Amino acid sequence: MTCEDYFEDPEKNAAHLESCELCRSMNEELDADLEVSPRPIDLNALPMATWEGASHRTWPLVAAGVAAVLILAVVLFLAAGMPPLRGLTSAVTTSLTSYEAASKFFPLVGNGLHSAPMVVHIAIGVLFVAINTILFLLLRRSPRGIDV
Repeated sequence: MTCEDYFEDPEKNAAHLESCELCRSMNEELDADLEVSPRPIDLNALPMATWEGASHRTWPLVAAGVAAVLILAVVLFLAAGMPPLRGLTSAVTTSLTSYEAASKFFPLVGNGLHSAPMVVHIAIGVLFVAINTILFLLLRRSPRGIDV
């Protein structure tokens, strides 16, 4: 019986440990209880994430993106032979819902909720409270230096 046989199936070749000093010492080392102590982490030393009030803000990137889209729209309106101001105003007004459509839609939704069963009203209330509680717990952060 060789050391390779023992390493391939230690349970089947357990008798090999009695004859081989090297395998016996390796087995004893591996069976020894090792103490692993985790390093303490100082949570206050970690940097804050961007959503936790850190100073980094992406608003300049957002503003640059909006400006790039507006400049591209003006260039395309000029290339099409349309005044840019008229083109932008017509694009905005056509993308908005008309007052007539909204004035017909909202009463239908309101009447539907009035005639809905009580279970729907309770479900809406429970979901409202549950979602807001989850959002509050996700946004809550203990002040620095105070462990919760």
